[in-house]
Amino acid sequence: MKVRNTLNNNLAAAATAIHKAAKQKPAFIALPEYFSVPNNMEQFTSAEKISRETYAETLCFLEKTSRELEEIYLLGGTVLEEAEGKFYNTSTLWLNGKLIGKYRKINPIKIELDAGVSRGDKPAVYETMHCKVGMLICADMFDSATVRAVVDLGAELVFLPVAAMGTHPHVKGHPLTEKLATENGIYVVKVGNVSSNARGGRSAFITPWGIAQEATDEVKDSVMTMDLDMQKLREYQKNLKKPA
Repeated sequence: MKVRNTLNNNLAAAATAIHKAAKQKPAFIALPEYFSVPNNMEQFTSAEKISRETYAETLCFLEKTSRELEEIYLLGGTVLEEAEGKFYNTSTLWLNGKLIGKYRKINPIKIELDAGVSRGDKPAVYETMHCKVGMLICADMFDSATVRAVVDLGAELVFLPVAAMGTHPHVKGHPLTEKLATENGIYVVKVGNVSSNARGGRSAFITPWGIAQEATDEVKDSVMTMDLDMQKLREYQKNLKKPA
């Protein structure tokens, strides 16, 4: 998703993409990290200000949109949530207008910490009608303990909303998420928020047997869909657990 310069424009773009995706009757629809926050992360200076200006309206949007989807799970990207005087980069999971799960990013990056974002402390995996869903956010992928906690809780499908930074080095493929998927026998759905460039923010479907689909480097909105074979995944997991 291409980030816009106003909250309303971001929400409108998200609504268009969600309803386009919903026509295909998927099991899940997912949005990127900070999908409603205007401008790019280089301008991220105050978590309190961003939360005040975007949180309530974004939550209302997610609740309303989820209610319209009818039996489709909505992974609501991330929002800046305030709790007991602290601010968290929080991913939410919705079904039929109800908030059924959330996860606070355990590993905020420096620009977030400097802006006042606090660290979460609890991994999150939720049972759904289709599979066990794990929730991670962007830089969590760099922390092996955070990743291991989600895998140990039984995640089969991990949603990874991310946001691109202009300073992110160009990386071929998705080496970290590919390694995670292969070594642990899980699907990873990387959902990208891009602005001036797409480095580090490209959306992708990653399976234990490789990258199944990925977005281009072009800065634009796109809707990606894929059928994920859970039986094939579970057979792969069984083989992983067999003694050598």
